[in-house]
Amino acid sequence: MRFARLVVHRMTREPLALLVEENADRCVVVSVRGPQAEIIDRGPRAPAPDDDERLTQDLIGELAGLLGHRLERGEIVDLVDDRFRAELVLDDGTRLPARPSDVLAVAVREGLRIEVADAVVDAVGQSYSELGGDRQEPARAAAEQVEEMRAFLEQATPQDFARPPEAGEERSSGPDQA
Repeated sequence: MRFARLVVHRMTREPLALLVEENADRCVVVSVRGPQAEIIDRGPRAPAPDDDERLTQDLIGELAGLLGHRLERGEIVDLVDDRFRAELVLDDGTRLPARPSDVLAVAVREGLRIEVADAVVDAVGQSYSELGGDRQEPARAAAEQVEEMRAFLEQATPQDFARPPEAGEERSSGPDQA
């Protein structure tokens, strides 16, 4: 499979990664954490990044190299209780279990092949075109939506989520309201 793009779920505002089968219409939608979505959105790392450009995810590939190995691929290996299980795979077959969002972030940064177990695709695969995945929408717009939601939540107060006034009823004024 290949990483196609990031999207933001309309209702939950949760970032999602769309993984699409090569030469097919099936895709797998994987929930990713906000920080990993930002890293995925950056795309592959520069061939020789300076210290300011290096991300924590980049260190994994560098560490493998220092140990005489290389990262070969990222895999989503199973679906247990509606949760994906994922692993990074080294060139000698060593497997490192990790959260799917971390595996995808490392795979995108390192330009690794991404595989999804057939049983997982059979269980949760969807039509990419029916999801609208073939529409052009830059991944950056999705990441910006994630940032907008994060900024809103950082500024939100419990009163922002209070019961809305009913018809004809005015919202009570608090000390911060005029």
